[in-house]
Amino acid sequence: MEQFGLYQVSIPLPFWNDSVHCYLGKREGKWVIVDTGLGTDGTRKAWEAAFAMYKIDPRRDVDRILLTHHHADHFGFAGVMQEWTGAPIYLSDQERELAHFAWTTEEFHTFYRSSGLSEEMVLRLQENPTAFVGPVSPFPTDLQRIENGNRFHIGELQFEAIHMPGHTRGHICFYEKQHKLLLSGDHFTRETIPYISYHGYGDPNPLKTYLETLKSMQTLEIAAVLPGHGPVFYDAQVRITELIRHFEGRLDAVRSYAGHGKSAYEISLDLFPTKRSEFQQWIDLGETNAYLQYLVANGELQVREEGAAHRYS
Repeated sequence: MEQFGLYQVSIPLPFWNDSVHCYLGKREGKWVIVDTGLGTDGTRKAWEAAFAMYKIDPRRDVDRILLTHHHADHFGFAGVMQEWTGAPIYLSDQERELAHFAWTTEEFHTFYRSSGLSEEMVLRLQENPTAFVGPVSPFPTDLQRIENGNRFHIGELQFEAIHMPGHTRGHICFYEKQHKLLLSGDHFTRETIPYISYHGYGDPNPLKTYLETLKSMQTLEIAAVLPGHGPVFYDAQVRITELIRHFEGRLDAVRSYAGHGKSAYEISLDLFPTKRSEFQQWIDLGETNAYLQYLVANGELQVREEGAAHRYS
């Protein structure tokens, strides 16, 4: 990467994966930042160390900040980074809308009770800032639009913004045609399965969207993938096939579990039978809901209300 003026900055995470990869690009003495990390003190220290390593004066040297999507581990430090640099932040319109989303307690309670969680678990999740999502603070003040097809210099190379939805509705990847490089954010990873989930807002059928996006990538020449998590990898087409097969297999499993009037939470416990923390169970539920949304939309399952919970058959 360094021959093209590209540098990976790994930011520690207290959950989910051990770290998130952000990227720096240098061209003619000016820098572009791709993703910013979580809004934590650990992120602040990691960026301070990176700026010192590459001799970057953030106020003078950073031209712009590009964001792949709105999730907190990519967007959460954006407001602080903008305060440091004064640089504009670029984000797709769909992700800007999602970044402003905030639950009301009534909406949160209704959705997760309908998924089959107990009253006590819903109340505990309401105390979790990742589950009970609200707008990032401080929220960036200068947000510019990224549209599909926009071009940006990142390092010495010119990348094209490509709308690749599924992980989130407005997720953007950056593709460089000459060397066939893909900055993939959370859309496409090698070490872990990309998280496709439904938590009551955003795309109502994210797995359908994601599979369509993956299949469209089969015509794209990709020599190297620079992801938001895990290692850089070079077998993109093999990985696309693996991911399609993985999600088709998970859909088969959910079909077998969902035919007996179970709630989404009960099905998630079948799908993830090992002992999990309450936070991990919430993660699992989001993924399970994505499978159920797909199967209901496809006419393979029906859903009925039984008390507070929705049940599938």
